[in-house]
Amino acid sequence: MTDQQPTSHSMLSAGLIKYLSAQPLYGLCREQLAAVCHLIDQCCQRIQTGGIDSDLRSMCIKTTMHEEIIFQYASTDNRARLAHWVRQYSNCYSASDREAHAAYIMACAVKALEVLNDWMRAADNAAWLHIKEIPTDWPWDLYCRFVESQVDTAERTRALDEYVFYLQPITSLPCLIDDELTPLADQAMRSAIRSKGGIISGMERSQDVNARDSAIISQADHYLAMGMPRKNVKTAVHAWLKREVAKPLKQRPEWVTPETEKALTRKSVEAILERNFVL
Repeated sequence: MTDQQPTSHSMLSAGLIKYLSAQPLYGLCREQLAAVCHLIDQCCQRIQTGGIDSDLRSMCIKTTMHEEIIFQYASTDNRARLAHWVRQYSNCYSASDREAHAAYIMACAVKALEVLNDWMRAADNAAWLHIKEIPTDWPWDLYCRFVESQVDTAERTRALDEYVFYLQPITSLPCLIDDELTPLADQAMRSAIRSKGGIISGMERSQDVNARDSAIISQADHYLAMGMPRKNVKTAVHAWLKREVAKPLKQRPEWVTPETEKALTRKSVEAILERNFVL
């Protein structure tokens, strides 16, 4: 039985990932979701190894339900009795301190996961609000790219903030400082913070990038309107872009930024055109 436990743990994580990856925005949250799924896996492993399998479901569900009040008591309890409060609110008095701590960490991870899952579903629904009928014949990657293009970056960063918020108790409660699961939560938080930083950085330069992309799209539309075969458009647009970038400084269009001066590759131009459904 013991030899099979690691398989069951990985099956739990695999099941979560399978469910989450069926959503079009999974790619934007892959790293953060994988981190909390791994954390949940490790919590389950500790609890099940402790031999209280029959109480696992009940303890973890009740701890998740009462996580906020458990934190309030534990964070103001001078005796660092997180395990005591977990046992009290889960009615699982047979749990050891390590098992109770794992149940609480798991509750935080579940809430963090739920935040991103809820955001993915809401953003997917919002992407189609102004479209009469959701296409059923699109390839999955095209569907995903379209939904990603409609994402509200403010809502996305807010979801990442909440993700970090729900994991913070793990790193802030004194009795969990030396727990071997705490670094996993810390890594997950750092991943989300880095992701948010990248989004904000992207937002700051999005105006210039949008102007550049609009020029590229406009030129592609121009070639298509002239009757150029679609397969030749990306090469023609790339050649046109190189000519624009090579012009003397005073003759360049305003959308030629320092980033554009590095001369986008043909693959980059192709990606821009595909992302905007020109090709």
